[in-house]
Formats: sequence, structure tokens, C-alpha cells
Amino acid sequence: MKRIILASTSPRRQALLERLNIPFEVIGSEVDEDIAVENSPYERVKELSYLKASAVAKDIEGEAVIIGADTVVTYLGRILNKPSNRAEAIEMLKILQGKHHTVYTGLTVVYKDENGNSTSETYVDGTDVEFTNISDGLIEKYVDTFEFSDKAGGYAIQGKASIFIECIHGNYDNVVGLPIPLLYKSLKEHGIDITSFWAE
Repeated sequence: MKRIILASTSPRRQALLERLNIPFEVIGSEVDEDIAVENSPYERVKELSYLKASAVAKDIEGEAVIIGADTVVTYLGRILNKPSNRAEAIEMLKILQGKHHTVYTGLTVVYKDENGNSTSETYVDGTDVEFTNISDGLIEKYVDTFEFSDKAGGYAIQGKASIFIECIHGNYDNVVGLPIPLLYKSLKEHGIDITSFWAE
């Protein structure tokens, strides 16, 4: 069987693949996520997912599938990156509370054959998320848990921040960090049916 490699050290993405019984390895991409991408959030995640997958793929020998992803939270076209401290997390959550925002995830899958030849496919999925009204006190309580650390937009939808979610329109896993339906589609088109792992 081909090696399946996740070009990300994100525990959220790893958990999504584990949930599906997909056998995979983790190799971090070391790509600088702060690179200047002058285009839209859509183009940013598209480019970064490709760079992450390609950076890992170039050092892999033999047949392999390399999965790269990048996720951003946006509000009115502004990218809300991972907050670097408590104050930034509070600011982001105050921006998002009571409003709709969009989460984009870029997904690139690189397919390498035994001769070292490779092809790649890149997708972008967007999910609209609506936050309920959140008091300043509740925002402070949430930030004090430090769950915001290393999270785009300063929150984890699969964690304690689930109490903030009024509704979502689109794929939930896309907000967590990996658009699973798109990954399933790509893998299946290349002869890998992830449902075959369920019986193992």
C-alpha cells in the first residue's frame, strides 16, 4: 500500500484522519505560514496547502500520497490569524461575536509514483460560521483556558468554543482543518477508497 503522509503536525487534522481509520504518517512541512500572499484568503490557503504538501513530497522516495492543508478564519475579507497572545485572542473573539464569518481550508494532495513522478490536486472549501452574542466576561473565561493557542481566529470549534456556535453552513470538518469529503473524493479517484480501512 502507498504511504499516506500528512504534511501537518496539527493534532486536529491527525484526529480527523484517525477517526476514519486512515493509516498515515506525520511529517511536518516547516513552511513559513507568514509568507506574504497578496491575493484573497481563498488564494492564500490554496497556495499554502500546495507549498506544505510539495515541501514534504520532494524528500519522499517511492510511492506515496502527501496531504497538505492550510486553514484561515476570515471576517469581511480580513484574515484572523492565530493570536500570539491573550489580548489578540480577546480582540478576535470580540470581532466575531454575534456575527457570521467564513473559514477557508486549502487542501493539496500530491501523488508520487515509484519513479518519482508526481501529480497534485488542490481544492479550497469554505464554511460559514455564525457566533452567538458573547459577553465580555465569557470571552475572558474562554481565553483563560488558553484553548485559543495555535488556533486560527482564536477559537476551536471542536472544543470549549462549541458553546459560541449558533449555526454553521457547510462542512464542519473544514472548520476543524481538513475538508474530509474533498479528500475522500480525491483519494478515491486515485484508487484509494478509505472505506476499505474500516474493516481493518
